[in-house]
Amino acid sequence: MTRGRKPDTDEQQAAKGNPGKRMSQKEVETVRQKPAAPVTVGKVRPPKWLKKSRKATEVWNELAPQLERLNLLSNLDASPFARYCRYVVEWIAADLAVQKEGTWFNGKDTNGNDTKKRHPAFVAVQQLERMLTDMEASFGMRPDTRYKIMRDQAAAHGLGNLPLWGDQQPLQPSSPAANEDAPTASPEPTDLIGILRGMNSPPPERMN
Repeated sequence: MTRGRKPDTDEQQAAKGNPGKRMSQKEVETVRQKPAAPVTVGKVRPPKWLKKSRKATEVWNELAPQLERLNLLSNLDASPFARYCRYVVEWIAADLAVQKEGTWFNGKDTNGNDTKKRHPAFVAVQQLERMLTDMEASFGMRPDTRYKIMRDQAAAHGLGNLPLWGDQQPLQPSSPAANEDAPTASPEPTDLIGILRGMNSPPPERMN
């Protein structure tokens, strides 16, 4: 049987100078082992502990920019969202174990009889799914909750310099010059006595 060409060693590839611009085997292995760096998205800086998990960092780098563009991720949300990324990785690992080993395994009951038991990985999948579902709702990662958050943002727009609107200034009222013909409203009382006085009414007239 004809064998394929024996791959070059690192020294042979270095001597050739990598004419095809391909990385050497050593460089490929170095890249694979190098921890991924979580990206800073706008003003949102990932927590330092996130980079210890390469796969969780990949989840962050994929989702964080999308959430930040929708004003659904701020610097205060960095740690909770980083935990979400870690939980996603744990869910994937548990789900792969379930796919490989099944949802049940042979075990013994308290009397020593053979019985079927739920695989611990399947239990972990269910627990993690509940946690992820709640966190996805908080970050607007489902259509229903995302639309609700955007509706609340729209309702709050104009009440002040809100961070969820990217520090945009609220809409300013039109200038008095544009409404010269409009009647001038009396200023609203700001103290408690003034408010109560404004609610006062004259006594009723005498009947006789």
